Amino acid sequence: MSEHPHTANASGGNKGGCLWLMLAGVAFIVLVFAIIIYSITRPSTDSVKANERAAIEACWKRANDETATPTSRSFAKDSCVEREKQYRIKFGDEPK
Repeated sequence: MSEHPHTANASGGNKGGCLWLMLAGVAFIVLVFAIIIYSITRPSTDSVKANERAAIEACWKRANDETATPTSRSFAKDSCVEREKQYRIKFGDEPK
């Protein structure tokens, strides 16, 4: 009985709890990725396409706004280019 009672279980007494925590974390990450993939690949309707096109048009208006700072216009332009790229991937045609 030379072992201290608090250190006797420190080497492996809590492995089960840690394993479940890790598995729960992995399951959560898989769920998040599944939701993202579903939202990107779900069937698109004409109204969804129209909304996406309207968002891209509004984005380009912000990117070309002369009253905005050059930094914000540059950021908006990069965002618009990315939106158009995602539109092409999602719908298979040009947004305009």
